[in-house]
Amino acid sequence: MIGYFVPTLLLILAIVVVVYFEGRKLEDGTLFDWRNGFGPMGFEALIATFVLMWFVPGGILLIGPVMLLLSALSPAGRFAWTEFKRPRILVSICLVLMVVAGGFTPTSTPTSPSEWGQPLFTENPNAPFYPAGEQYTWLMLPEFGDTDLEIVQSLSLRLPYQYGPLGAESTAFWLASLLNMEQGRLNQAVELLDQELSAFRLDADEMRLEPMLVESTHRYSSTEASVDQVVSVRVYELRSLSIGANEGGVKVGEVLCLGTSNWGGELDVLVIVRPIGHPGLSNDRFAEALALDWLST
Repeated sequence: MIGYFVPTLLLILAIVVVVYFEGRKLEDGTLFDWRNGFGPMGFEALIATFVLMWFVPGGILLIGPVMLLLSALSPAGRFAWTEFKRPRILVSICLVLMVVAGGFTPTSTPTSPSEWGQPLFTENPNAPFYPAGEQYTWLMLPEFGDTDLEIVQSLSLRLPYQYGPLGAESTAFWLASLLNMEQGRLNQAVELLDQELSAFRLDADEMRLEPMLVESTHRYSSTEASVDQVVSVRVYELRSLSIGANEGGVKVGEVLCLGTSNWGGELDVLVIVRPIGHPGLSNDRFAEALALDWLST
């Protein structure tokens, strides 16, 4: 529960720090005017930033540049930056530091449907240390043939830049692809897949995710599971660069990612890795049964 409020409290702390240090430098005995000390509409802009980070997709990643652009376009805004440069720069630095620090706030326990049993792994040593997150991994063994196996991962990740759920999944997936953040969390699944497959060998360091042109959302609906939800999804080809001579690698499987977000800056992600030849790649690309288990928990 505390993780729900920590990011906002850290941003408020940034303002308190600036007010404190600015107040100490006054020599005439007067106190720092926190209401007007950031210039015309400066304090209002800070309050608006706090509020918008809960409701605007992308959070500070969108709000910060927009605020700076509006200040640059307005003559009054440019004058205010000249006149109140010190407190504004200080509070901007503190805001960045507090947003970064918020990324270390622990997350909730990943969603763990009882139907899946105990996770094979409850941590991933290859996962990036930032932002904070937890990851559970299951190995779903097939009844016939090793190509029917599935590796399922449930993740809970911190979103330090956005505290509301609107558009959080799309922004997170975009950033993950831009910064190649999927690779560390994928390695564990690839190593597990390599152990179970007999047809070919996989090297976790020689894998690449290639986005597939499929719908970005999918509706999961089941009266039995009491689920009727449109969920952000991404589907990737899992390509091995160490198999064959093709520079783009050889497709050895597919990776399905589902994302749902929560208030307070948390993202829940379901990752399903299936090898080439799995029947679901042709007749159940969005893994309906597993996804419904996860969404209904």
